[in-house]
Amino acid sequence: MKISDIGEFGFIDAIKEETLFAPDNVVIGIGDDGAVYRTTAGMEQIAVIDTMVEDCHFIIGQTADWFDVGYKAVASNLSDVAAMGGIPTHIVLSTAISPNMEVDDLISLYRGIKEVCRQFHVNIIGGDTVTSRQGLVITVAAFGEIEEGKAICRSGARDGDVLAVSHCIGNSAGGLDVQLSHKTGYQQLVLAHRMPVPQVVLGRHLVRHHCHSINDISDGLASEANEIASASQVQLIIDRSLIPTSDELRKWCRQEQKSFWDLVLYGGEDYELLFTMTPEDFNLLHDEYPDVTAIGIVRQGPAVVHLLHDGNDEILLPHGFQHFDKEDKSHD
Repeated sequence: MKISDIGEFGFIDAIKEETLFAPDNVVIGIGDDGAVYRTTAGMEQIAVIDTMVEDCHFIIGQTADWFDVGYKAVASNLSDVAAMGGIPTHIVLSTAISPNMEVDDLISLYRGIKEVCRQFHVNIIGGDTVTSRQGLVITVAAFGEIEEGKAICRSGARDGDVLAVSHCIGNSAGGLDVQLSHKTGYQQLVLAHRMPVPQVVLGRHLVRHHCHSINDISDGLASEANEIASASQVQLIIDRSLIPTSDELRKWCRQEQKSFWDLVLYGGEDYELLFTMTPEDFNLLHDEYPDVTAIGIVRQGPAVVHLLHDGNDEILLPHGFQHFDKEDKSHD
């Protein structure tokens, strides 16, 4: 059955159930001209938005299925909330849909959306559907909250800070590479690409442990590190040998003769957190949350990133994915 067979309102009826996962602050949800929700006393509000376009950000049947697309569209937004230390609370979304899209595929898309919302207790409080003449376009706006005066920006890195990351870097880029190569196996890499985990829990730990700056790794470690350096007007010194990476990514790169460090530094879409804090606070954080690794330090000086490796000191340029790059490259 095509979406054109049931129409907009039939589709809304099909997906409007199970949209509230933390209903206490929702006054009016899906079904009216607008949503109404209460904010928490003593908390400031965070708003983020992101769009995914079929055949630009994902290729159905090759780099994602419809469930994955829905999940990732929300997860990427929750990652932005986490990168400010916030608690995600609600989303609204807009989907532009081809009339020829199968209803079951669209329901699968919304199952993915609901699954990540369920995991992080995020309410779906509104949306819009329109017709697309080509592929699907999904835009998600996410809202969150954080204690007054506690939002963590990119601009707070200080001389003497530790520079650290969460979990492993490069797996998502490896997962994309595996799928574009039409190879099987490497499920750790593929899962990292299709269903990234927004680091909401770590973000809250970073607030408690007085983190100075955070960025989420969406466009690549090199790009995000340069954003912190530029916003904070400091130097970042990264020891490449300390960057946490997976054995599966190394195995893939050896097998396919791929550039391992290109995937780690420039691949992006890990949605891990890159952050800075005092060494003392980092040690306390690490005792409480071991899945973080110190990879460098912050120093006064020009806003650049130094990469140390094999006895060399090179400037790490902010290469990575950028929309409207002169090189027209697909990015999932």
